[in-house]
Amino acid sequence: MLDRSRMALCAFTFLFLSLNPLAALLCSSGSSSAGNAADITPHHAGRSVLGVDIPAESWGWMDWMLPTILVWLLNGILVSGVLIRLLVYGEPVTRPHSGSSVLFWRHRKQADLDLARGDFAQASHNLRTCLKALGRPLPTSQLDLACAVLWSLLRFCLQRLWVGRWLAARAGGLRSDRPLQEDACKSSRDAALVYHRLHQLHMTGKLNGSHLSAVHMALSAVNLAECAGSCLPVASLAEVYVSAALRVKASLPRILHFTSRVFLSSARQACLSSSGCVPPAMQWLCHPLGHRFFVDGDWAIRSTPKESIYSQAGNTVDPLAQVTQAFREHLLEKALYCVAQPHGEKSPNQADGEYADALEYLQLLISASDAAGATSQSFAIGSNMATVTGCDPHSKWWSSVAIVIINWLQGDDAAAERLYPTVEHLPRSLQNAESLLPKACLNTFRAVRALLSKPENCQLSLSHTDKASTLLRDSLNLGPHCHSSSLDKVVELMVCDLLLVLRTNIWRLQQQGTSPTGSGLVGSSGPAGLHQASPPELQGFQQD
Repeated sequence: MLDRSRMALCAFTFLFLSLNPLAALLCSSGSSSAGNAADITPHHAGRSVLGVDIPAESWGWMDWMLPTILVWLLNGILVSGVLIRLLVYGEPVTRPHSGSSVLFWRHRKQADLDLARGDFAQASHNLRTCLKALGRPLPTSQLDLACAVLWSLLRFCLQRLWVGRWLAARAGGLRSDRPLQEDACKSSRDAALVYHRLHQLHMTGKLNGSHLSAVHMALSAVNLAECAGSCLPVASLAEVYVSAALRVKASLPRILHFTSRVFLSSARQACLSSSGCVPPAMQWLCHPLGHRFFVDGDWAIRSTPKESIYSQAGNTVDPLAQVTQAFREHLLEKALYCVAQPHGEKSPNQADGEYADALEYLQLLISASDAAGATSQSFAIGSNMATVTGCDPHSKWWSSVAIVIINWLQGDDAAAERLYPTVEHLPRSLQNAESLLPKACLNTFRAVRALLSKPENCQLSLSHTDKASTLLRDSLNLGPHCHSSSLDKVVELMVCDLLLVLRTNIWRLQQQGTSPTGSGLVGSSGPAGLHQASPPELQGFQQD
């Protein structure tokens, strides 16, 4: 049954219940019967049963109660019949080894090959053919699209109720036919995965279409995924829910963005109720910070993932990967802001508290970086990207740099040394990046490390400091020609502050000629005497 026919049947049912002709018919028949009885026996004021007169008023409540009950009963039978026709016998079921099944699998395998080699236009064509083979063609006209969206929304609401779920689980027939029900579940699973992939392609700009058609694909994927039952893996069901939440943020007005919480909650409940664990790529959504960022954050999904020196998007055709990338950069910015903001007017306890908050952000960032989607994963129809994990080398490196700096500021050199190899190994993609900030941070790290390891390495530390200062200055000169984000400004401020502290400590050590007392990056001793800085030293301070 087409969606247009479904909505026509729903409209007829709603119109029939609104006009309620059964009530008018029963009331008119009851009135005529009462009038005929009054004409036949006008001289009786009541009824006589076995010679006993019964007043007519004692039967008055039956005169309106029985017709009302009968009307409700008939209307209930009508609504039940319509729901059974729509949800049970109106759902197409593809039998194995049938002509439709063979056509579906032929085009689905071809779509897998097209997606693997990046031919998204041909893949979309094959996916549309898959839906036609399953008896669920995509709408071609605006009327069909409007009917499809209305039916998908109505079915979504019905499946929130017990009756709707019970009827949807018996698609194909009310009788207990286990092979038929299994085929219906598999057919719903196959259609849900195709709708889901088409929706992802639309969201990442690989498929043309309006927002209304995308809403239809998202709702259809959710409805059919719920009907698939155990035939669909829990991770795939959760991915469908999250994609629907992404569609809410992308297409609906801001006043309706709160509905994305419904889909996120459904995804979390589906994972926890079945396996008790959430797929790695979605675990950040269950964290309060991640949930708040998803619902209230200012992010957008682009046709091409954003190239950033702070994080990589992972799979280019996974819309959730772009949101995860934005969340990782959000965590890094919050952590670096805790480090870079001035602490002069704050007590040591307040500063330690901010460092603890920054470390919490960074630990969550490391977890999200380890669960990043792999960039080389094939985009197969039957796979779910939530369970495939890789690593984001950019955010992993920046989080290690931030943790090392916090450990230095806290005087915990032993904890910082454990991350020295990670920081020293700058990812190749950052080495070849246009931005010079990663190299400036690396040279700043080498300067601090050289000074803390051996105070006699003042000249080596100073050479790294000069190199970092030059790279930072060149990075700032590139600012007018390229977009500078708030995260760039925080990193530049942090590097500039570290360079000033480094030059101050190096100058004091050179004037004093002894090792610094205290530990950590800020630990230093006062000069033995007052010595004027040389012109090169003053020039270095001025540049920083």
